[in-house]
Amino acid sequence: MRGLPLLGLACALALTVAAPAFAWDIYTFPEAKFAAQFPGQPQVGAAKWRTTAGLEVPAQRYAIQDGGVAYSVTLADFSGTALDKDAVIADGVKAFGAEGEVLVDVEARINSEYGREMSVKRKDGGHDIVAIFFFDNHLYVLNGRAAAPNPTAATANLIRFQQSLNFMH
Repeated sequence: MRGLPLLGLACALALTVAAPAFAWDIYTFPEAKFAAQFPGQPQVGAAKWRTTAGLEVPAQRYAIQDGGVAYSVTLADFSGTALDKDAVIADGVKAFGAEGEVLVDVEARINSEYGREMSVKRKDGGHDIVAIFFFDNHLYVLNGRAAAPNPTAATANLIRFQQSLNFMH
């Protein structure tokens, strides 16, 4: 019976060692008017967003890699264009649909804003979980991308990430 406490301690230490590299938390970006859960502090950098018609607009990208999964929120600035909300969202859906087989494409809402949520089985064997919204003249594209060969192993975290996006008014 004396060995049981030591066995319990050994199991606890083993679980501690096997814990994920990052701890999920909500990260808030007031200047970008959104918050989302990430598995660690995302890196922020300048980017470009290109529509399927070839229009390129400036963007900010908030991203982190956790194992075989990349989590990102891209915030593309459409304030200098004449494109409307519906057209921009539809274009984002079209772009992700071209990446593979669309398993899910549904209307979604965050607060009073509507957009789309998608699940795409990528041609390269990976899997994308996506949320596409247009708020305050900006396209918000949240993408959790799990790499092959076993993208379904990350399904719970991909869904957690997709559902975490929130707008700050």
